[in-house]
Amino acid sequence: MSTNKTKILSKSRELFEQYGYQKTTLTDIAKSVGKVKTAIYYYFSGKEEIFAQLVQMEAELFNKSLFSTVEGEGEPNRKLELYVETRMKLMQQLSRRYSFLKQDFFELMPIVEANRTESDKREITYVKAILEDVNETSDATIEDIDFSAKMLINTIKGLEVQMYVTDQIVIPENEIKKFRDFLLYGVINNKL
Repeated sequence: MSTNKTKILSKSRELFEQYGYQKTTLTDIAKSVGKVKTAIYYYFSGKEEIFAQLVQMEAELFNKSLFSTVEGEGEPNRKLELYVETRMKLMQQLSRRYSFLKQDFFELMPIVEANRTESDKREITYVKAILEDVNETSDATIEDIDFSAKMLINTIKGLEVQMYVTDQIVIPENEIKKFRDFLLYGVINNKL
C-alpha cells in the first residue's frame, strides 16, 4: 500500500472518530493530508470506499489479535474458552474506539458486513479447528462442527449491535467468564 494511501486511511480514521462518518467530508480528508479533494479520487472512489477499506483493515487486525491471544493456549477446551473471552473484550474495545458508528449505525452496518466477509470466513475456519480439537481430545461430542462454529460466532456477533448502538457495555468485564460458560456450557452448566 502506498504511503499516500496509508496516510489518507489513517487521517480518515481520525476524522471519523472525531466528527463521525456523516460529518466528515472528502474535502476534510483531503485537507488533513495536505491534498485537494480530487487527489483523493486517485486512491479511492469516495468516502464509502475509504470506510470500507478501514473496515477490512480493522477486521484483519481484530482477527490477528484474537488468534494470537488464543494460540497461546494449548489445551483445546481452554482455547475455546479463551476465544470467547478475548473476542468479547476485543469487541468492547472496538465499540469504544468506533463510537461514531452509533450515529450512523444502520447506514454503515451493511458496509461493515460486506467488507469483513473474508475475515469472518477465516474466523469460522479457526473456530471449527478448535471445535475439532475439542472433539478429538475430550469426552465431549460436538455433533455438527460447521453449524456450531457459525452459531457461536453469530451469537457473539449479535451483541455487537447493542454495543455499537448504545453506550452500554453488554457484558461487564467481571461477567465475561459467566457469559463464556453460559454460551459454551448452557443453562445446566454441563462443562465439556
